[in-house]
Amino acid sequence: MFEPYLGISTPSGEVLLHGRKALWSLLDSIHPDDPLPRNPVNNDLKQAIVGHRTMQGLLSDADAWPYLRIQIRDGEGQDQNGIATTGIFALSVSPSASETEVTPNLLLLQAEHKNSYSIPLTIHTRTKAKTIPSLVITLEGEEDFKVVVTDSIGGNHLVFSVIEKNGSGFRPQRHEVFPVSNMSKVSKNIGERLNILSTISRQNVIFPPMKSLPNGMRFTERDDLEFRRFQNLNCLSSLGDS
Repeated sequence: MFEPYLGISTPSGEVLLHGRKALWSLLDSIHPDDPLPRNPVNNDLKQAIVGHRTMQGLLSDADAWPYLRIQIRDGEGQDQNGIATTGIFALSVSPSASETEVTPNLLLLQAEHKNSYSIPLTIHTRTKAKTIPSLVITLEGEEDFKVVVTDSIGGNHLVFSVIEKNGSGFRPQRHEVFPVSNMSKVSKNIGERLNILSTISRQNVIFPPMKSLPNGMRFTERDDLEFRRFQNLNCLSSLGDS
């Protein structure tokens, strides 16, 4: 199966794209009003010289770039030959700045937690990918221990916690869903998750390197697999029974 692999230069540095989903997320975002024909472009990209010229032409619209929002992952991935490599990988791209602006609920939460920052996060559902603003709250002194709150998805916030070590994610608890009308429950859940992350941090757990999960995996699938990864550690697994 054809899976393109290429690097692009952005104002923040070199970004790698691997796979048709990531590449077409970028191309569709650059040309939102005039979608490119997939089969001819894919056929061109299968040829090294022609593919290079094609991409140079497609990515030359300088006016489109300031409005793009790219969700990235810094860590280990695979190149076009399936060989492990490290870098900054683009997961998805959105053409609309309005999708990634911090919203009032997230601003209120950000004011409550000094160790927090906002990022665009792409949520893959069963039928589509949606890039929305999210708030990341890190454990003080442990930036790899995080609680994440997404903006509204169907009138609800998703809240989950993750420990990112050695390029892998481990979730000590499954995600929970809260209506946007009840931020007190969201705040309480964040506090509970930070307490559990703090408990784990004090145990000096050794997190083994794991194979990277596919970029286009649905949110619920990733949540389940990263939760199981934590459960399979021979320590503190009882914290994730919820």
